[in-house]
Amino acid sequence: MPTLTNWNDEIRFDVADDQFKTPTQVSDVQAIVRHAFERNQPVTVVGALHSTTECMVGAGIIISMKNMSRVLSVDPDRLTVTVEGGVSLHQLCSHLKELGLQPPVILEFGNFQIGAVSGTHANDTSMTRGAQFSSFVLGVKLVTPTGDVMGISETENAEYLPAIRSHFGMFGVVCEVTLRVFKNQPLQVSFQTAKVNSFLDGFTGKLQALKAAYDQVFGMLFPHTGILLWQCRKFLEPVTPSPLSPVTWTNPIASEGVNLFEDVLLPLVKVGTAVHSSAAIAELLSAALIELPLKIMRHSSYVIDPCDRGIIYGEHAPGFEFYDWMFPEEKWCDMVRAFLQLSDRFRRERDFALPLPALIYFVKQDQASLLSRSRHANMIAIDPLYPNPKNPTWKAFRVAFNDIAVKHGGIPHINKTRDGAISHFAKVQDPESIRLYLQKRKQLDPKDLFLNDFFKTMFAEYL
Repeated sequence: MPTLTNWNDEIRFDVADDQFKTPTQVSDVQAIVRHAFERNQPVTVVGALHSTTECMVGAGIIISMKNMSRVLSVDPDRLTVTVEGGVSLHQLCSHLKELGLQPPVILEFGNFQIGAVSGTHANDTSMTRGAQFSSFVLGVKLVTPTGDVMGISETENAEYLPAIRSHFGMFGVVCEVTLRVFKNQPLQVSFQTAKVNSFLDGFTGKLQALKAAYDQVFGMLFPHTGILLWQCRKFLEPVTPSPLSPVTWTNPIASEGVNLFEDVLLPLVKVGTAVHSSAAIAELLSAALIELPLKIMRHSSYVIDPCDRGIIYGEHAPGFEFYDWMFPEEKWCDMVRAFLQLSDRFRRERDFALPLPALIYFVKQDQASLLSRSRHANMIAIDPLYPNPKNPTWKAFRVAFNDIAVKHGGIPHINKTRDGAISHFAKVQDPESIRLYLQKRKQLDPKDLFLNDFFKTMFAEYL
Protein backbone atom coordinates (compact mmCIF):
# COMPACT_ATOMS: atom_id res chain seq x y z
CA MET A 1 0.00 0.00 0.00
CA PRO A 2 1.77 3.20 -1.14
CA THR A 3 1.85 6.20 1.16
CA LEU A 4 1.78 9.54 -0.62
CA THR A 5 3.54 12.43 1.11
CA ASN A 6 3.65 16.09 0.25
CA TRP A 7 6.96 17.89 -0.11
CA ASN A 8 7.38 19.00 3.52
CA ASP A 9 6.08 15.74 5.04
CA GLU A 10 3.14 17.46 6.72
CA ILE A 11 0.47 15.64 4.71
CA ARG A 12 0.34 11.86 4.23
CA PHE A 13 -2.32 9.51 3.01
CA ASP A 14 -2.37 5.81 2.14
CA VAL A 15 -3.66 4.40 -1.12
CA ALA A 16 -4.60 0.78 -1.67
CA ASP A 17 -2.37 -0.96 -4.21
CA ASP A 18 -5.23 -1.63 -6.60
CA GLN A 19 -6.38 2.01 -6.45
CA PHE A 20 -3.08 3.73 -7.31
CA LYS A 21 -2.94 4.13 -11.07
CA THR A 22 -0.03 5.25 -13.28
CA PRO A 23 -1.40 5.33 -16.85
CA THR A 24 0.92 5.63 -19.83
CA GLN A 25 -1.53 6.82 -22.49
CA VAL A 26 -4.89 8.56 -22.88
CA SER A 27 -6.77 5.28 -23.47
CA ASP A 28 -5.46 4.00 -20.12
CA VAL A 29 -6.83 7.10 -18.41
CA GLN A 30 -10.20 6.64 -20.12
CA ALA A 31 -10.45 3.03 -18.96
CA ILE A 32 -9.56 3.97 -15.35
CA VAL A 33 -12.06 6.83 -15.23
CA ARG A 34 -14.89 4.92 -16.90
CA HIS A 35 -14.42 2.08 -14.46
CA ALA A 36 -14.61 4.52 -11.56
CA PHE A 37 -17.64 6.30 -13.03
CA GLU A 38 -19.56 3.05 -13.40
CA ARG A 39 -18.87 2.19 -9.76
CA ASN A 40 -19.31 5.71 -8.34
CA GLN A 41 -15.72 5.74 -7.08
CA PRO A 42 -14.07 9.09 -6.26
CA VAL A 43 -11.02 9.97 -8.37
CA THR A 44 -8.11 12.27 -7.50
CA VAL A 45 -5.22 13.23 -9.77
CA VAL A 46 -1.91 14.03 -8.08
CA GLY A 47 1.00 15.98 -9.50
CA ALA A 48 4.34 16.56 -7.79
CA LEU A 49 2.64 16.73 -4.35
CA HIS A 50 4.20 20.10 -3.69
CA SER A 51 1.04 21.54 -2.11
CA THR A 52 1.07 22.29 1.59
CA THR A 53 -2.72 22.08 1.86
CA GLU A 54 -4.84 18.94 1.58
CA CYS A 55 -6.22 19.96 -1.81
CA MET A 56 -4.62 16.86 -3.37
CA VAL A 57 -5.76 14.33 -0.75
CA GLY A 58 -8.28 11.91 -2.16
CA ALA A 59 -10.18 8.72 -1.51
CA GLY A 60 -10.91 5.98 -4.03
CA ILE A 61 -8.85 5.98 -7.22
CA ILE A 62 -5.61 8.00 -7.21
CA ILE A 63 -4.05 8.77 -10.59
CA SER A 64 -0.42 9.79 -10.96
CA MET A 65 0.61 11.20 -14.34
CA LYS A 66 4.32 10.50 -13.84
CA ASN A 67 4.39 7.99 -16.72
CA MET A 68 2.76 10.41 -19.17
CA SER A 69 5.71 12.75 -19.48
CA ARG A 70 6.49 13.33 -23.15
CA VAL A 71 6.93 16.62 -24.96
CA LEU A 72 4.65 15.98 -27.93
CA SER A 73 5.28 18.89 -30.28
CA VAL A 74 6.72 22.38 -30.58
CA ASP A 75 5.58 24.95 -33.14
CA PRO A 76 8.35 27.57 -33.31
CA ASP A 77 6.39 29.71 -35.76
CA ARG A 78 3.19 29.92 -33.71
CA LEU A 79 5.21 29.79 -30.46
CA THR A 80 3.34 26.90 -28.86
CA VAL A 81 4.30 23.64 -27.19
CA THR A 82 2.12 20.60 -26.43
CA VAL A 83 3.10 18.24 -23.63
CA GLU A 84 1.62 15.37 -21.66
CA GLY A 85 0.33 16.19 -18.21
CA GLY A 86 3.21 14.53 -16.35
CA VAL A 87 5.98 16.59 -17.97
CA SER A 88 7.91 18.50 -15.30
CA LEU A 89 8.70 22.18 -15.59
CA HIS A 90 12.42 21.32 -15.52
CA GLN A 91 11.95 18.90 -18.40
CA LEU A 92 10.01 21.49 -20.38
CA CYS A 93 12.66 24.15 -19.75
CA SER A 94 15.44 21.84 -20.88
CA HIS A 95 13.60 20.91 -24.06
CA LEU A 96 12.70 24.48 -25.01
CA LYS A 97 16.17 25.81 -24.18
CA GLU A 98 17.65 23.64 -26.93
CA LEU A 99 15.23 25.30 -29.39
CA GLY A 100 15.89 28.86 -28.28
CA LEU A 101 12.54 29.10 -26.52
CA GLN A 102 11.33 29.43 -22.93
CA PRO A 103 8.11 28.69 -21.01
CA PRO A 104 5.84 31.68 -20.34
CA VAL A 105 6.38 31.51 -16.57
CA ILE A 106 9.37 29.79 -14.95
CA LEU A 107 9.07 28.94 -11.28
CA GLU A 108 12.01 27.96 -9.10
CA PHE A 109 10.50 24.53 -8.44
CA GLY A 110 11.22 22.46 -11.53
CA ASN A 111 9.43 19.43 -10.05
CA PHE A 112 6.03 20.94 -10.85
CA GLN A 113 4.07 18.93 -13.41
CA ILE A 114 2.54 20.87 -16.29
CA GLY A 115 -0.85 19.16 -16.08
CA ALA A 116 -1.17 20.31 -12.47
CA VAL A 117 0.14 23.88 -12.75
CA SER A 118 -1.95 24.42 -15.89
CA GLY A 119 -4.92 24.88 -13.58
CA THR A 120 -3.73 26.18 -10.22
CA HIS A 121 -2.52 29.42 -8.62
CA ALA A 122 1.13 28.71 -9.52
CA ASN A 123 2.78 32.04 -10.26
CA ASP A 124 6.10 33.82 -10.51
CA THR A 125 6.36 37.60 -10.27
CA SER A 126 6.01 40.07 -13.14
CA MET A 127 5.67 43.79 -13.68
CA THR A 128 5.01 43.64 -17.42
CA ARG A 129 3.01 40.52 -18.31
CA GLY A 130 0.97 37.74 -16.73
CA ALA A 131 2.64 35.99 -13.80
CA GLN A 132 0.22 33.06 -13.48
CA PHE A 133 1.28 29.93 -15.36
CA SER A 134 -2.28 28.91 -16.17
CA SER A 135 -3.00 32.15 -18.02
CA PHE A 136 -0.79 30.98 -20.89
CA VAL A 137 -2.67 27.69 -21.37
CA LEU A 138 -4.08 27.70 -24.91
CA GLY A 139 -5.79 24.34 -24.72
CA VAL A 140 -5.98 20.93 -23.07
CA LYS A 141 -6.98 17.38 -23.88
CA LEU A 142 -9.20 16.35 -20.98
CA VAL A 143 -10.53 12.95 -20.00
CA THR A 144 -13.82 13.98 -18.45
CA PRO A 145 -15.27 12.32 -15.32
CA THR A 146 -17.42 10.13 -17.61
CA GLY A 147 -14.33 8.84 -19.42
CA ASP A 148 -14.78 10.80 -22.64
CA VAL A 149 -12.01 12.77 -24.35
CA MET A 150 -12.75 16.48 -24.66
CA GLY A 151 -10.66 19.13 -26.34
CA ILE A 152 -10.83 22.59 -24.78
CA SER A 153 -9.20 25.57 -26.47
CA GLU A 154 -9.93 29.01 -27.86
CA THR A 155 -11.63 27.33 -30.84
CA GLU A 156 -13.07 24.15 -29.28
CA ASN A 157 -15.40 24.15 -26.27
CA ALA A 158 -14.03 27.62 -25.56
CA GLU A 159 -16.61 28.33 -22.87
CA TYR A 160 -14.70 25.91 -20.60
CA LEU A 161 -11.25 27.46 -21.08
CA PRO A 162 -11.40 30.07 -18.24
CA ALA A 163 -12.59 27.30 -15.90
CA ILE A 164 -10.01 24.73 -16.99
CA ARG A 165 -7.27 27.25 -16.25
CA SER A 166 -8.45 26.88 -12.63
CA HIS A 167 -9.21 23.17 -12.76
CA PHE A 168 -7.38 22.14 -9.52
CA GLY A 169 -8.01 18.55 -10.60
CA MET A 170 -11.79 18.92 -10.34
CA PHE A 171 -12.73 18.72 -14.04
CA GLY A 172 -11.25 15.34 -14.91
CA VAL A 173 -7.76 14.28 -15.98
CA VAL A 174 -5.71 16.80 -17.95
CA CYS A 175 -3.74 14.51 -20.26
CA GLU A 176 -2.23 17.08 -22.61
CA VAL A 177 -1.57 20.81 -22.36
CA THR A 178 -0.81 23.31 -25.11
CA LEU A 179 1.05 26.40 -23.91
CA ARG A 180 2.13 29.68 -25.36
CA VAL A 181 5.92 30.00 -25.28
CA PHE A 182 8.37 32.85 -25.91
CA LYS A 183 11.65 33.34 -27.70
CA ASN A 184 14.40 32.78 -25.17
CA GLN A 185 15.79 36.00 -23.71
CA PRO A 186 18.62 36.28 -21.18
CA LEU A 187 17.55 37.59 -17.80
CA GLN A 188 19.70 40.23 -16.12
CA VAL A 189 19.51 40.08 -12.33
CA SER A 190 20.50 42.86 -9.95
CA PHE A 191 19.64 43.79 -6.36
CA GLN A 192 18.40 46.75 -4.35
CA THR A 193 17.83 47.16 -0.63
CA ALA A 194 15.60 49.58 1.24
CA LYS A 195 14.09 50.15 4.66
CA VAL A 196 10.49 49.02 4.55
CA ASN A 197 9.09 52.16 6.22
CA SER A 198 10.81 54.37 3.67
CA PHE A 199 9.46 52.24 0.81
CA LEU A 200 5.92 52.35 2.21
CA ASP A 201 6.03 56.12 2.71
CA GLY A 202 6.88 56.64 -0.94
CA PHE A 203 5.02 53.57 -2.17
CA THR A 204 3.26 54.93 -5.27
CA GLY A 205 6.32 56.53 -6.79
CA LYS A 206 8.71 53.74 -5.88
CA LEU A 207 6.38 51.07 -7.19
CA GLN A 208 6.04 52.92 -10.49
CA ALA A 209 9.82 53.22 -10.69
CA LEU A 210 10.20 49.44 -10.29
CA LYS A 211 7.56 48.81 -12.94
CA ALA A 212 9.22 51.21 -15.36
CA ALA A 213 12.71 49.78 -14.94
CA TYR A 214 12.22 46.01 -14.65
CA ASP A 215 10.23 43.12 -16.12
CA GLN A 216 10.16 41.15 -12.87
CA VAL A 217 10.78 42.12 -9.24
CA PHE A 218 10.95 39.59 -6.41
CA GLY A 219 11.15 40.78 -2.82
CA MET A 220 12.30 39.56 0.58
CA LEU A 221 11.07 41.35 3.70
CA PHE A 222 12.91 40.72 6.98
CA PRO A 223 10.34 41.59 9.67
CA HIS A 224 12.72 41.97 12.64
CA THR A 225 14.98 44.51 10.89
CA GLY A 226 12.53 46.03 8.42
CA ILE A 227 14.93 45.43 5.53
CA LEU A 228 13.52 44.95 2.03
CA LEU A 229 15.69 43.26 -0.56
CA TRP A 230 14.55 43.42 -4.19
CA GLN A 231 15.81 40.99 -6.80
CA CYS A 232 15.29 42.98 -10.00
CA ARG A 233 15.11 41.10 -13.30
CA LYS A 234 15.14 42.50 -16.83
CA PHE A 235 14.95 40.62 -20.13
CA LEU A 236 17.75 41.39 -22.59
CA GLU A 237 17.92 40.97 -26.32
CA PRO A 238 19.71 37.70 -27.16
CA VAL A 239 23.37 38.19 -28.06
CA THR A 240 26.39 35.99 -28.60
CA PRO A 241 28.91 37.43 -26.12
CA SER A 242 32.63 37.35 -26.68
CA PRO A 243 34.72 35.50 -24.08
CA LEU A 244 35.79 38.84 -22.58
CA SER A 245 32.28 40.27 -22.36
CA PRO A 246 30.97 41.05 -18.85
CA VAL A 247 27.84 39.12 -19.84
CA THR A 248 29.87 35.93 -19.53
CA TRP A 249 30.94 36.76 -15.98
CA THR A 250 27.82 35.27 -14.48
CA ASN A 251 27.44 34.76 -10.79
CA PRO A 252 28.60 31.13 -10.24
CA ILE A 253 25.76 30.47 -7.81
CA ALA A 254 23.18 31.29 -10.47
CA SER A 255 25.03 29.90 -13.49
CA GLU A 256 25.52 26.51 -11.89
CA GLY A 257 21.84 26.18 -11.06
CA VAL A 258 22.37 26.36 -7.30
CA ASN A 259 19.61 28.13 -5.42
CA LEU A 260 21.20 30.20 -2.66
CA PHE A 261 18.02 30.25 -0.61
CA GLU A 262 17.24 26.53 -0.76
CA ASP A 263 20.66 24.92 -1.01
CA VAL A 264 22.82 27.13 1.20
CA LEU A 265 20.91 29.35 3.61
CA LEU A 266 17.79 27.38 4.50
CA PRO A 267 19.57 24.25 5.81
CA LEU A 268 21.66 26.45 8.12
CA VAL A 269 18.59 28.22 9.44
CA LYS A 270 16.86 24.88 10.04
CA VAL A 271 19.82 23.64 12.08
CA GLY A 272 19.91 26.80 14.15
CA THR A 273 16.17 26.80 14.75
CA ALA A 274 16.31 23.19 15.91
CA VAL A 275 19.02 24.07 18.42
CA HIS A 276 17.19 27.01 19.94
CA SER A 277 13.85 28.44 18.84
CA SER A 278 13.89 31.72 20.78
CA ALA A 279 13.21 34.98 18.96
CA ALA A 280 16.67 36.32 19.76
CA ILE A 281 18.45 33.29 18.30
CA ALA A 282 16.16 33.24 15.26
CA GLU A 283 16.93 36.89 14.56
CA LEU A 284 20.66 36.38 15.08
CA LEU A 285 20.66 33.45 12.65
CA SER A 286 18.69 35.40 10.11
CA ALA A 287 21.11 38.31 10.27
CA ALA A 288 24.24 36.14 10.16
CA LEU A 289 23.17 33.51 7.65
CA ILE A 290 20.82 35.40 5.36
CA GLU A 291 21.00 39.16 5.60
CA LEU A 292 24.81 39.36 5.59
CA PRO A 293 25.17 37.32 2.37
CA LEU A 294 22.37 39.32 0.78
CA LYS A 295 24.13 42.58 1.63
CA ILE A 296 27.03 41.24 -0.40
CA MET A 297 24.73 40.14 -3.22
CA ARG A 298 23.19 43.58 -3.59
CA HIS A 299 26.42 44.76 -5.22
CA SER A 300 26.32 41.96 -7.80
CA SER A 301 24.67 41.76 -11.19
CA TYR A 302 24.60 38.75 -13.45
CA VAL A 303 22.86 37.33 -16.52
CA ILE A 304 21.20 33.92 -16.59
CA ASP A 305 19.21 31.84 -19.02
CA PRO A 306 15.65 31.84 -17.57
CA CYS A 307 15.31 28.14 -18.43
CA ASP A 308 17.96 27.37 -15.80
CA ARG A 309 15.70 28.62 -12.99
CA GLY A 310 13.48 25.51 -12.89
CA ILE A 311 15.53 23.42 -10.45
CA ILE A 312 14.68 19.86 -9.41
CA TYR A 313 14.47 19.60 -5.62
CA GLY A 314 15.30 16.34 -3.88
CA GLU A 315 12.68 14.41 -1.97
CA HIS A 316 14.46 15.15 1.30
CA ALA A 317 15.09 18.85 0.73
CA PRO A 318 14.30 20.95 3.80
CA GLY A 319 10.54 21.10 4.16
CA PHE A 320 9.92 24.72 4.98
CA GLU A 321 6.36 26.02 4.71
CA PHE A 322 4.93 28.83 2.62
CA TYR A 323 1.94 30.91 3.66
CA ASP A 324 0.99 32.91 0.57
CA TRP A 325 -1.71 35.59 0.56
CA MET A 326 -2.16 38.29 -2.11
CA PHE A 327 -3.48 41.81 -1.61
CA PRO A 328 -4.68 44.58 -3.92
CA GLU A 329 -1.95 47.14 -4.54
CA GLU A 330 -3.87 49.87 -2.75
CA LYS A 331 -4.21 47.75 0.41
CA TRP A 332 -0.74 46.21 0.45
CA CYS A 333 0.99 48.95 2.46
CA ASP A 334 -1.51 48.73 5.32
CA MET A 335 -1.21 44.94 5.27
CA VAL A 336 2.60 45.13 5.50
CA ARG A 337 2.31 47.40 8.53
CA ALA A 338 -0.20 45.00 10.11
CA PHE A 339 2.13 42.06 9.37
CA LEU A 340 5.06 43.83 11.02
CA GLN A 341 2.92 44.64 14.06
CA LEU A 342 1.85 40.99 14.27
CA SER A 343 5.46 39.84 14.03
CA ASP A 344 6.47 42.25 16.79
CA ARG A 345 3.60 41.10 19.02
CA PHE A 346 4.60 37.43 18.66
CA ARG A 347 8.20 38.36 19.39
CA ARG A 348 7.26 40.15 22.62
CA GLU A 349 4.47 37.89 23.85
CA ARG A 350 5.58 34.44 22.66
CA ASP A 351 9.34 34.76 22.12
CA PHE A 352 8.75 33.79 18.49
CA ALA A 353 10.34 35.27 15.38
CA LEU A 354 10.47 34.36 11.71
CA PRO A 355 14.09 33.47 10.84
CA LEU A 356 13.24 33.46 7.12
CA PRO A 357 12.02 36.48 5.17
CA ALA A 358 8.49 36.96 3.88
CA LEU A 359 8.47 36.74 0.09
CA ILE A 360 6.90 39.36 -2.15
CA TYR A 361 5.52 38.72 -5.66
CA PHE A 362 3.85 41.11 -8.08
CA VAL A 363 0.93 39.79 -10.15
CA LYS A 364 -0.81 41.92 -12.75
CA GLN A 365 -4.60 41.93 -13.08
CA ASP A 366 -5.46 38.73 -14.90
CA GLN A 367 -8.92 37.47 -15.87
CA ALA A 368 -7.77 34.50 -17.94
CA SER A 369 -8.91 32.00 -15.29
CA LEU A 370 -12.13 32.02 -13.28
CA LEU A 371 -10.45 31.53 -9.91
CA SER A 372 -7.56 33.89 -10.63
CA ARG A 373 -6.48 35.74 -7.50
CA SER A 374 -5.95 38.89 -9.57
CA ARG A 375 -9.23 38.98 -11.49
CA HIS A 376 -10.13 42.47 -10.33
CA ALA A 377 -6.86 44.21 -9.49
CA ASN A 378 -3.08 44.19 -9.58
CA MET A 379 -1.99 42.16 -6.58
CA ILE A 380 1.10 41.91 -4.38
CA ALA A 381 1.84 38.90 -2.19
CA ILE A 382 3.05 38.62 1.37
CA ASP A 383 4.27 35.07 1.79
CA PRO A 384 5.78 34.33 5.23
CA LEU A 385 8.04 31.28 5.43
CA TYR A 386 8.95 29.11 8.37
CA PRO A 387 11.53 26.28 8.55
CA ASN A 388 9.62 24.03 10.97
CA PRO A 389 5.97 23.46 9.96
CA LYS A 390 5.33 21.44 13.13
CA ASN A 391 6.04 24.35 15.49
CA PRO A 392 2.74 25.07 17.36
CA THR A 393 3.53 28.78 17.67
CA TRP A 394 3.97 28.95 13.90
CA LYS A 395 0.43 27.55 13.60
CA ALA A 396 -0.85 30.23 15.97
CA PHE A 397 0.95 32.84 13.88
CA ARG A 398 -0.71 31.50 10.70
CA VAL A 399 -4.17 31.73 12.23
CA ALA A 400 -3.52 35.30 13.43
CA PHE A 401 -2.13 36.18 10.00
CA ASN A 402 -5.37 34.92 8.42
CA ASP A 403 -7.44 37.30 10.50
CA ILE A 404 -5.53 40.40 9.48
CA ALA A 405 -5.21 39.22 5.86
CA VAL A 406 -8.98 38.98 5.43
CA LYS A 407 -9.41 42.48 6.87
CA HIS A 408 -7.04 43.83 4.20
CA GLY A 409 -8.71 42.21 1.20
CA GLY A 410 -6.33 39.25 1.04
CA ILE A 411 -6.89 36.19 -1.13
CA PRO A 412 -5.15 32.95 -0.05
CA HIS A 413 -3.32 30.46 -2.26
CA ILE A 414 -5.35 27.24 -2.50
CA ASN A 415 -2.24 25.05 -2.75
CA LYS A 416 -0.09 26.84 -0.17
CA THR A 417 -2.20 28.41 2.59
CA ARG A 418 -3.15 26.03 5.39
CA ASP A 419 -5.89 27.22 7.73
CA GLY A 420 -6.59 29.91 5.14
CA ALA A 421 -7.73 28.73 1.73
CA ILE A 422 -10.26 26.22 2.93
CA SER A 423 -12.06 28.66 5.21
CA HIS A 424 -11.52 31.99 3.48
CA PHE A 425 -11.09 31.63 -0.28
CA ALA A 426 -14.76 31.35 -1.18
CA LYS A 427 -15.57 34.30 1.11
CA VAL A 428 -13.18 36.73 -0.56
CA GLN A 429 -13.28 35.57 -4.18
CA ASP A 430 -15.79 36.95 -6.69
CA PRO A 431 -19.11 35.06 -6.08
CA GLU A 432 -20.19 35.17 -9.73
CA SER A 433 -16.91 33.64 -10.86
CA ILE A 434 -17.29 30.84 -8.32
CA ARG A 435 -20.88 30.13 -9.37
CA LEU A 436 -19.91 29.98 -13.05
CA TYR A 437 -16.91 27.82 -12.21
CA LEU A 438 -18.99 25.31 -10.24
CA GLN A 439 -21.67 25.29 -12.93
CA LYS A 440 -19.13 24.34 -15.60
CA ARG A 441 -17.56 21.77 -13.29
CA LYS A 442 -20.91 20.14 -12.54
CA GLN A 443 -21.68 19.83 -16.25
CA LEU A 444 -18.65 17.60 -16.67
CA ASP A 445 -18.81 15.82 -13.30
CA PRO A 446 -22.50 15.21 -12.50
CA LYS A 447 -21.64 12.65 -9.79
CA ASP A 448 -19.02 14.89 -8.09
CA LEU A 449 -16.46 12.10 -8.30
CA PHE A 450 -13.56 14.56 -8.75
CA LEU A 451 -14.64 16.80 -5.85
CA ASN A 452 -12.67 15.80 -2.77
CA ASP A 453 -13.40 16.72 0.86
CA PHE A 454 -11.08 19.76 0.77
CA PHE A 455 -13.00 21.43 -2.05
CA LYS A 456 -16.40 20.32 -0.73
CA THR A 457 -15.56 22.20 2.45
CA MET A 458 -14.11 25.19 0.61
CA PHE A 459 -17.18 25.63 -1.62
CA ALA A 460 -19.73 24.47 0.98
CA GLU A 461 -21.89 27.58 0.83
CA TYR A 462 -22.21 27.25 -2.96
CA LEU A 463 -22.88 23.51 -3.21
